[in-house]
Amino acid sequence: MRRPRFLGGDDRHRPALPEVNADGRPTRPDKLSIWPTDEETFGIDVLYLGPQGQRRAQVVERQIRAAGLPVVVRSEGESGWVVRFGPVGREDMLTVLNGYVW
Repeated sequence: MRRPRFLGGDDRHRPALPEVNADGRPTRPDKLSIWPTDEETFGIDVLYLGPQGQRRAQVVERQIRAAGLPVVVRSEGESGWVVRFGPVGREDMLTVLNGYVW
């Protein structure tokens, strides 16, 4: 069985245990935007809505920050929260999306 690949290519960036939402629901976003850059990397915006969305955005932001990636959370409209991270390479983009966001 193949070991999962973590950001940075080693286990230094691996979170000890996944953080669980207080409501027990997954951190799946309400909207996800991915765009390529000229440097062949990707930027990602993850939108969460409402009070539960705010909590999910905070969970994902902490996980991405712990993985050593630049991340910013900002409010969007009256009840939205956007987690923006990147630019990251393709492998790191997939790792974050599969391991933290989805």
